[in-house]
Amino acid sequence: MKFKYKNLLVPAVMTALYGCGSGSSDNDIVKIENKVAPVLDTSALLVEGNSDAVAYADGVISWMTSTYDNADGKMEWEYRFKESAREFPSNDQRNPEPVDHIEIDLLTGITDADNGSNLTIKQVQFVWEGPDCSNTVATAPEYPEICNPILDALGFIDADGNIVNTIFEDEEEIREYQNLPITNEVIYGFQIKETSLMVTPSAFAPILVNGQTSQLHLIYKVTDGVSTIDRRIKVVIDGEDAAPVFLQRFIDSDEVVIDPDTGESIPQSEVSISLSEKSAPVRFNIAHGIYDQDIEDIQELIAEKGDLTEIYQSGHYSAERLSIIGVTGPADMPAGVFNDVNSVSKWTEERGVTEYTVEIDPAPYADLLSRGEEVDLEFTFQVTDGNNTVDRSFFVNIKGADLVNPPEFDEPTTEFSMSTSAFTTVFNLKSGAIDLDGDNMEVVDFVAAAGSDGYGVDLSNPNVVRIDPYGFLDLAPGEEQVLSYTYKLTDGSLTSDEHTLNITLTGANHNLLHKSEPAHNGFETGSLDGSAWMGGDGAASVASEAAAIGGYGLNVSADSTFFEIDQTGIDQGKIEEGDDYYINFYGKQSNAWGGVRVTFNKSGDTNDSFQIEESPNNGTTDWVEHTLTYLNADEFFQKDSTFDVTFRLGTGTYDNFSLVKYEYTKSRDLIPDGVFTSGNAGGWAVSGDVTLAVTEDANRLQNTDDLQYGLAAEGGAAGGVLYLDSDNLIQGGIKKGMRYILQFDLRNPTYAGTNGADPSPLLARIVDEESGNWVRKGAFAEPTTTAWNTYTYHLNTQSLGTDWNGIKYASDVEFDWENAKVRVEIDIPGDQTFYIDNVKLFPVPQ
Repeated sequence: MKFKYKNLLVPAVMTALYGCGSGSSDNDIVKIENKVAPVLDTSALLVEGNSDAVAYADGVISWMTSTYDNADGKMEWEYRFKESAREFPSNDQRNPEPVDHIEIDLLTGITDADNGSNLTIKQVQFVWEGPDCSNTVATAPEYPEICNPILDALGFIDADGNIVNTIFEDEEEIREYQNLPITNEVIYGFQIKETSLMVTPSAFAPILVNGQTSQLHLIYKVTDGVSTIDRRIKVVIDGEDAAPVFLQRFIDSDEVVIDPDTGESIPQSEVSISLSEKSAPVRFNIAHGIYDQDIEDIQELIAEKGDLTEIYQSGHYSAERLSIIGVTGPADMPAGVFNDVNSVSKWTEERGVTEYTVEIDPAPYADLLSRGEEVDLEFTFQVTDGNNTVDRSFFVNIKGADLVNPPEFDEPTTEFSMSTSAFTTVFNLKSGAIDLDGDNMEVVDFVAAAGSDGYGVDLSNPNVVRIDPYGFLDLAPGEEQVLSYTYKLTDGSLTSDEHTLNITLTGANHNLLHKSEPAHNGFETGSLDGSAWMGGDGAASVASEAAAIGGYGLNVSADSTFFEIDQTGIDQGKIEEGDDYYINFYGKQSNAWGGVRVTFNKSGDTNDSFQIEESPNNGTTDWVEHTLTYLNADEFFQKDSTFDVTFRLGTGTYDNFSLVKYEYTKSRDLIPDGVFTSGNAGGWAVSGDVTLAVTEDANRLQNTDDLQYGLAAEGGAAGGVLYLDSDNLIQGGIKKGMRYILQFDLRNPTYAGTNGADPSPLLARIVDEESGNWVRKGAFAEPTTTAWNTYTYHLNTQSLGTDWNGIKYASDVEFDWENAKVRVEIDIPGDQTFYIDNVKLFPVPQ
């Protein structure tokens, strides 16, 4: 990505060059001696969906095809690609995954009634795109009819008609004006085969910027052995180049923060600080958040292919690196406030500048400002990657001070808003405050308003409020809750006025199905019109009597009805490899022993399924809440992958379909110790005919140097219960209207069935120790004595449905769980031993 050219060349200059090196005409058929010569059908040259120039220019499509007559009346067949085009259909039926290249059949559109299967290509020639007129000593004088108009337009021809002496900058200007392709030969991403041309556009990314191109322009003959037809093809790669930007990054990993609602990166605001005239000099990094997409892409390519200087010619490739230049303050600023010699930068070979620390000293304003007066300073600088330069600023506010000053806030109230889909956020209670004496400030008289503490709110640090939105997943989409805190700041001698921090939490729509029109998942529109639901073969319809929740549901009148939500109805790119997610819906089937099969289809192709799972309906015709959980998402899931989901439904009614991604973090876990590394039970106990031990055999991770433990619960003849009571389970985290996952690893070494028969029942629940209210889930342990399996039990406090066997999920959906004394229980069947490890209980969106 070395040069910056613009498309400024006069078309007549280029068209004068077409055909150089070719001695044939498209209109000539050479020596036709057989009955039928090869025939070209020009309509076959355009690829459907990829022939719209406007869509290409607007970035809607990344490659296009076109045909047109050049200045000599010869038809050009053109393929045009953006360098970022990286995904093309595979021609390998054994491996249908998209590939990074396209293979253009040079025989496209050509048929021959006599010898159609024996068409061959011969006499491939390259079209010369013209001389490099920037070489004003050797090349330009040899081609005056082409170069002189260009040099004259730029002022490099004197009054006598001679070419003047030029320097490097002049030659760069000539190259930019002439706009020749950076490469025009079979190199990097071009490969000519026997009857095709393979193009890998991304291979040109390291050498092109905006306005630059690489191209291959060919003339070739197609013959049936007797007659020939001339063909022309031009393949152009359009360079792209991203300017440096500033993006929010995670402090602990330096990864770019992605907005969970939009899927886009979040701009990093310009630095703005407030100081007192008495403040000590401060240092801060004005390069915080600096980011260049091209540099990051190159680093990925280097990781994949190695040293690029061994792949690309030195005249084509040079690495971009970031730098900061020209920090300038206001002209009337007193000396000593900013001195660039005190600036310190950190630089890496891979990216260039990663930090640029400046120092601001407010002391020179001590004799210029009084209490109540202030000055606002804007400092400007530029950031460049060598190809693109952007302007950036940082701002400094300096306030005058008296001899003694209390801490003060800019405003009496600070307002913040966040969604329940946001990341955990830390709010600094000193933000917006200043002590004009430069003294340290501490928070005093802190009061959290009613409902502003508890689960999801961390007040352990006296200077910050930490909010985890997962603690407020009971908020319906659009519903708000305000967390409010009042406090003061003191410098040890004087105290500020009272300040209020209000944080407004808003419920988000976490369902990835019909994200913009969620009513379609509950069929509340009254029909399937406008939705992405497809199929049903006439057996699927919307009806009011089919509703589980709300006014409408889906009625299915035949067994084995395939009902599909199309790719367009799914918020694609949100699930990535390694993520956890689940599918949920309600079903009331006529067959008490039916079930629903759920299938994920790659790229919307129902013949290319990659996840197939059955959700049972065993022995009930009541409304069943079906939930399928997927841990550690398949490698198929990438930012650019797409899929749809097919449901095979039995006769009955269905409602409220959802696909939800969730995330576990230890801070959300209501079980303090579920890994038992210390060798004790972590508060777990048993009741009934069960004995409990903490053993190494009960740990999932075996054969390690470290001692690892798990729970071994051995049931006697009558069996019993393994539980974690309210004294050991974190309280206040279970709320009405929220969903939780109880997850654990389990092995059943005493399983005695054969061929999968008689699996051990596996029942778990949360229970209020005082009222006995519960939310429960049942299943069976996998029928194996040796394998460990992970179980994810969804405990939905607002579920109106039943489990797969007809037993209610929740005893009372209106029960106030937040004020309950909650315990966790897992049933231990009679004469069975369960090894249990890695136990978690945490909220998830729904």
